[in-house]
Amino acid sequence: MLKNRAFAWILTMVVMVLAVFVGVYTTYSSMRNTAVRAFESEVIPTIHQTMMPAFDMHVVAQHYLSPSELAAIGIERIVEDIQSTSNPNRIYQYFVLLNRGVYAIYDRLAEMDVSDRNQDFINRFLGDFEMLDLIISQAGYNNTAEEFNNALGRNLGFIVRLFIGEMPRFDQ
Repeated sequence: MLKNRAFAWILTMVVMVLAVFVGVYTTYSSMRNTAVRAFESEVIPTIHQTMMPAFDMHVVAQHYLSPSELAAIGIERIVEDIQSTSNPNRIYQYFVLLNRGVYAIYDRLAEMDVSDRNQDFINRFLGDFEMLDLIISQAGYNNTAEEFNNALGRNLGFIVRLFIGEMPRFDQ
């Protein structure tokens, strides 16, 4: 009888711990889904818009930079990478690379004797890119992501942090 009683206590404890984990996971998963929906509705469309001026800068840069230099900057590859994933953290990483690529082209062309017409194009494309980048940094999604990330650090969020993970913020 004692063995069955010990087993019952252990089983009860395991079920209770599992129930707490499932409850916490469900709560934080729901919060993350809210952040993901905000990301998909507010950030993704604007990121896709930023790819156009970035690619346009790449096209102008083809007249001045070598194919190997353009490949090293990697605008085409980054655009493809952004389009091939829906993972917010990966998109954030690619968007950081896209920013670097745009400014690398801009800085590199500033060192060269670029025609006035092409310089006007480059300046306009950079302005368009910066405006869209500003829109992303001011999106309400960033507040939603911050609230979610902060919630993961409070109460029982630490229990599921490894399984759910934080949402990237584009305003830093």
